[in-house]
Amino acid sequence: MNAIKKRNLSELLSGIKDAPSTKITGICDDSRNIKKGDVFFAFQGDISHGMDYLEIVIEAGAAAIIYELPYANITENNFNIPIIGVDSLNKYKGEIANRWHNNISKKLKIIGITGTNGKTTVAALIQSCLHSLGHICGYIGTLGLGIYELEDSNLTTPSNFKLHQVLADFYRQGAKFVVMEVSSHSIAQNRIAGIPFDATMFTNLTQDHLDYHKNMRSYGEIKSKLFTEIESKIKIINCIDDFGKKLSKEIQKDVIEITNITVPREYKGLFLNIEKSTANGLGYSVSIQSSWGHKEFNLPLIGAFNVENASQVIALLLSYNFNFHKIISAIKSLTPPKGRMQLVSLTSNKRLPKVYIDFAHTPEALKLALIALRSHYDSNIWCVFGCGGDRDQGKRKLMGHIAEKYSDYVVITSDNPRAEDPKNIINDILEGVEEDVEIFEDRAKAIQYAIQTASDRDIILIAGKGHEGYQLISDSRITFVDNDHADRALKNRLNISND
Repeated sequence: MNAIKKRNLSELLSGIKDAPSTKITGICDDSRNIKKGDVFFAFQGDISHGMDYLEIVIEAGAAAIIYELPYANITENNFNIPIIGVDSLNKYKGEIANRWHNNISKKLKIIGITGTNGKTTVAALIQSCLHSLGHICGYIGTLGLGIYELEDSNLTTPSNFKLHQVLADFYRQGAKFVVMEVSSHSIAQNRIAGIPFDATMFTNLTQDHLDYHKNMRSYGEIKSKLFTEIESKIKIINCIDDFGKKLSKEIQKDVIEITNITVPREYKGLFLNIEKSTANGLGYSVSIQSSWGHKEFNLPLIGAFNVENASQVIALLLSYNFNFHKIISAIKSLTPPKGRMQLVSLTSNKRLPKVYIDFAHTPEALKLALIALRSHYDSNIWCVFGCGGDRDQGKRKLMGHIAEKYSDYVVITSDNPRAEDPKNIINDILEGVEEDVEIFEDRAKAIQYAIQTASDRDIILIAGKGHEGYQLISDSRITFVDNDHADRALKNRLNISND
């Protein structure tokens, strides 16, 4: 039974704007999701205003519309429902969402993670460890929304009202913790308004999203707001990253620093220092020293960056006073999140190359993924990748250069070209490439070529899309899963060799 009953519009907006006592059954800030009886909140977006979809929401049965001023194309008395303009409506949306959900979000320990790379992995590892430690934890991020089974989400961080709804649903399902990825877009657009973060975490800052943020300074400033303008009891900062080091100095209070240098004895803050990490098989032997003591353990994840990711997870769990030994036991049983340095299952066969799927879609992420494979394998490395259309064009040339520098064989293909001509994107990538490379505009053919051509001992990285189950080409969303295409190509290669 739904715990939310009919509400009074005037009570919902009390102290914000005078409104009639209209009965409403829901709140919505996305015209695509409006239901009969909802009050629709129309905010000014980056490109359009919510009021541009007025006819859609009225036809869907909205009980009232509250819109952000200024908006010139409306006469409030033309319709049979309340349509009310509010100055600076955006700043009230968190308060409104919390009122609607009876402040349920304040009953949860909400952990927010931001950074260019690593958000998904850190969030997924936290959820996995908390479940291992006997605590129910919800997840919100790139992989979807959910506690045990994830449902798809179009955004890393959902719209504000959707976000509060998800938190309320998690609480009713018994969750005490929620871990969520906080994208730079969501901070800039105030999608996290009204979220009472218990802990916030920073992974790193490298080039991405400059089509939106314009420059790295602006991008960094937006990320910093999660720590400098939003209250949280616990702040975990990866100070191995240069920007993280500066951010920690700026915050100072309540910071747990992740480092890879010896911390002076006189240091009074909280820390976790990665003393040593050595690649071993499909993981790392790790030694850490921290404010909570010293531990040595095996981490079953590929990539030095995962040592940093796991260290942040350990620091968070220690800050919640979980038993150190039990934390390490949970860490030792981790598996990679979907599409994050994920080994395609058939590659356990010695007659086949090993194939990894990774979401690496930024220059730094691609570089680290390739370095990670090089540190674990003494073999030729293949890199199959493309770049997204209608996004930061400046990183394409950089990624071409990195792929050529850190792998032995490069196959350039399409990612999500969107409205751009895939050939133009590939040409941008080629500006960073000096040697001959293979080019397949068709991503399936690129994957098939690499797997059919590589030797049994070679390692193949298929980068850029990770967990995604689709390709965005022009106006179409086409089903496409890198893992499935790799699996099919491996089976074909095995069948051919058996004939």
